[in-house]
Amino acid sequence: CVIRPPISRSTTLRSKALPIRSTVESAHRFMHQTRVEFEKIAAWLLGRPLTTADGVPVAKCEAVQQRLGRALPPPLQAFHCTVGAVPQFTSAFQRFASPDECMLRDGKIVFLEENQGVCWWAADVQGRVYQAMDLDAGPWEEESVDLAEFLRVLLYYQMAQGGYAQCGMRADAAVSTAADADALIAQMNAQRGARPVVDMSGLRIFAVAEQVLVWYLHDAHDRLDPGLFLSALDPKKFEHWSAQWAFDALD
Repeated sequence: CVIRPPISRSTTLRSKALPIRSTVESAHRFMHQTRVEFEKIAAWLLGRPLTTADGVPVAKCEAVQQRLGRALPPPLQAFHCTVGAVPQFTSAFQRFASPDECMLRDGKIVFLEENQGVCWWAADVQGRVYQAMDLDAGPWEEESVDLAEFLRVLLYYQMAQGGYAQCGMRADAAVSTAADADALIAQMNAQRGARPVVDMSGLRIFAVAEQVLVWYLHDAHDRLDPGLFLSALDPKKFEHWSAQWAFDALD
């Protein structure tokens, strides 16, 4: 069967923040549900079922608590156990620290570095995500999304930004705003319905075909920065969509 990409939950995000779990059973249940969701997304993006080789052993994730005195938050452990050994997800753009590389800063576990080393992301035990420009001095500013949603978005964004080797861009007056891009994507995606798989501040990603993503970044005035992008797993699909919708391949 074909696995369809899950739709973004970002509009109801704040009501779904990770609660403090009162029992071990509920924490395990939450992590299992998160892992199942990550598995579905990753399998769709890769175009194949996942295997145990795609993840990091549970024991390696659990060893973090002994080393740091603090366990990996459940969504982060679910991420590593599911796709922690797949470079497209862990280092294609932003760089995830492996479980044995995670470090503690200001009571938070640092788990992600920006691709140019400009900033870092960390999470606390409640599943809140923070960003800092200075790893040691901070300050750590809270992101608008919780850890589970942050990682879900990154599964798609890592593929869009390099996990898929095929990438193209369209930058012209016809698609200079978010409204222009959405209208074009609606035409591209007419049969499936133009629903974004990621819709959060400054970023929208659409799945227009199997393992084909169209996406854009936009500023506060909804201007595209720098244009509309097409990313695909399969070269033939990329050539088809590029030719039909005037995307230029990027080196």
